Amino acid sequence: MPACATESLTHRRDSPRCQSPVESIPEEEHLSLLARLIGWYPCFLLRITQEIAFALLPMAWQQIALVIPVWIFNFWMWIFWQFMQLPLTIFKMFMTVLITPMSERNRKKRTVLISGGSTIQSLHLARNFYSAGARVVVCEVEGLFALARFSTAVNKFYTIPKPNSEYQQNYVRTLCEIVEKEKVSYYVPVSSTTSAYYDAAAKPHLELLGCTSFCPGIKEVWALDDTLEIFKSCEKMGILTPVYHEITSKNDVLRLYESGEIRTGRYVMTTAGPSGLIDRVKFVLPPSRADLKLPHDISQHRPWVVVQDVEGDHFLTCTTVKESKVIANVTCLLDRESKGLVPVENNEINEWLHNFFHKLTLLRPVTGHISFRFVRTKNNNVLPLSSRLGVSLPYICYTSVHPRLLWKPCKHFSKQSSGPLIAESGRYWMPETVVNTLKHPSIENVTRLIGTVLDKREVLFTLWDPLPYCAYYHMQLPFKNILGFVQKQQNKFPQPVAAPVH
Repeated sequence: MPACATESLTHRRDSPRCQSPVESIPEEEHLSLLARLIGWYPCFLLRITQEIAFALLPMAWQQIALVIPVWIFNFWMWIFWQFMQLPLTIFKMFMTVLITPMSERNRKKRTVLISGGSTIQSLHLARNFYSAGARVVVCEVEGLFALARFSTAVNKFYTIPKPNSEYQQNYVRTLCEIVEKEKVSYYVPVSSTTSAYYDAAAKPHLELLGCTSFCPGIKEVWALDDTLEIFKSCEKMGILTPVYHEITSKNDVLRLYESGEIRTGRYVMTTAGPSGLIDRVKFVLPPSRADLKLPHDISQHRPWVVVQDVEGDHFLTCTTVKESKVIANVTCLLDRESKGLVPVENNEINEWLHNFFHKLTLLRPVTGHISFRFVRTKNNNVLPLSSRLGVSLPYICYTSVHPRLLWKPCKHFSKQSSGPLIAESGRYWMPETVVNTLKHPSIENVTRLIGTVLDKREVLFTLWDPLPYCAYYHMQLPFKNILGFVQKQQNKFPQPVAAPVH
């Protein structure tokens, strides 16, 4: 701010130009002291009035009074966000016209609908299908950042109502309206921001409209999106599982503490059963019983499962299954230091996946994406720790060959002659790579940074679609960090859904 900005209006008219900062300091101090003398009494009255109002008003009105500034802040943030979206949308249109030839834009294409438009994996799905020659439409539930909206690979973007157990009809109906309006031929749900259960519920309705859904049915979701059911299936097949306990009451958890088993390792408690498919909750059990807080809803109708988080190398997969056959899989090692994903070739996990789906017997063949979390123990045994239906983050390692496996462009398509399925060079996160180098500056780390940038591909950036990179790192990620900080502050207060156990 210029030095003359704090001067009086009369002084501005008299002086042809701003004074130097040094000359304006005495007057600023004089005005500041005068303002304090004048403003002290109104400020004192305001504070007294505020204290009296808070003492007399009921607690409910106090909460409303405290929330009003938050509402005002959210309103202005919404206005700011609308102004920010306009130039980004215009830039996206410009990039589309600049990069995509006229013949390609006017060519009639098959349309694919992808959900989860706020996630990185949905962005990569859109880019891969676009590179494979499809017209891409993306949707996302209300209240989430529309990352894929800014991609030149996305032709249309829709916001749909967030589903829940009582109003899932709105979600299904909106998907059907998009399919009819855009003449969608193929639907690929990411199932990251919503449960796979809702996409399974929408599947028969979409297929009546001529849209194929790459996801399993409801009964298959019950069998594959539930960690407890996965463990039971593994036991029937003779496949090793970690130590786990089915929880149907609070006493079941207390018995684990009384026996001393919880102190022998790290245990994770997560929802199970049909109710757990809709409302998924997961938390780590504390070593001490005094720190234990349990949710109220633990019963036969809402079971939970406690799983031992076995020590060892942890892996996360993004597995593509079609007609109960694994047609593609990418496995990533969870790096303990950087908390990142490192793509690896693990034959033991590949064999486990093929063996599991070969022995799995359900009413219908399984089709869709599923993510498994594995651990390789000290004895070199591969154990499953959890499962979730949908497209997980390791999908970013797939190339544009992957959509052709899901939705073959022609009957003569051959996977072997179409190029690599998984990016051989791997991917990296630019901010994390730079920060790790700055934390430990050395010639080796700087050399490694340069080699990473030259040899690997950034997770979000690509020359023909640069806007999502800017939108994510300069808009979505900062807001996400702020929201996470606010949630951590709120979590410091006791939550009504948990009760201490004595």
